[in-house]
Amino acid sequence: MDDATLAALRNAAAAASDVGFAAMAGALATPALLHDASSGWAARRARRCRTLFTASASLSLVAGLAWMALQALAMSDGAPVEALLGVGGIVVDTGFGRAWAVAIASLLASLALAGACRYRAFPLRALGVALAVIASAQACLGHAAADGLGWLVPTMAVHRLATGLWAGGVFAAALVVLRGSPDAVDCARYARHLSQLATAALAGVVLTGAAAAWHALGGTLAPLEPARASPWSVVLEIKLALVAAAIALGAFNRFAVLPSLPDAWPRFARMLRVESALLLLALAAAAWLAGGEPPAI
Repeated sequence: MDDATLAALRNAAAAASDVGFAAMAGALATPALLHDASSGWAARRARRCRTLFTASASLSLVAGLAWMALQALAMSDGAPVEALLGVGGIVVDTGFGRAWAVAIASLLASLALAGACRYRAFPLRALGVALAVIASAQACLGHAAADGLGWLVPTMAVHRLATGLWAGGVFAAALVVLRGSPDAVDCARYARHLSQLATAALAGVVLTGAAAAWHALGGTLAPLEPARASPWSVVLEIKLALVAAAIALGAFNRFAVLPSLPDAWPRFARMLRVESALLLLALAAAAWLAGGEPPAI
């Protein structure tokens, strides 16, 4: 398998892992958004978030394992079996290998905890701590930890958590909440809570993302100029365009559609589904950027 194919597959695995992580965050946030709802519709949506969390954690786990397998193949000149057997050495000898092991262990612990509490109250706080650990470990897998555990690592950890809450809240809405006939009162209340969560998370995404992008660009916007554009900077611009479009849709939903709920619920749902598709593409672009070489590296 050539290097280009390995890189493409590795980026695809990273994107799948990021999507799974975001959906996990959304599956945990949604029951909290429905905490003051009393209808059967809301109770069913909250219960289905358990299934979404388990499925999302499983996706992130499988994608994470595939990512390391592909990383081992890329780092080895030997046969595939020999490369895969060398994963243990990567974990022991490299910082990113140890960070990957922490992320995988946390995903396994999350799945075990969710399964153990299947017939009890969902342990939102414990799983939230696990998500924070996963985000911190994943922040150490990319360029953020290239110069050690400096300010960029916690910045990227917060960025991952904020992105997960924003994108994950929208994913959970599209996959779980928007299905079925909603309760008139609870759907409007849920929409307001979701909008508030997205606004707060978006502020974190913009602040931390701007800091990380500025660092990756070397403290200048010159790499974004057409004459000096690189594949990395082009993908960054595509990601920014996708994020801007998602923000515009979210703003339209909040200011033009949300005041008309519950009558405008179908329109609200359509806009959220489009927003979820844009955020899915943005996460794919972010995974490519994490696996590429920014101008400042």
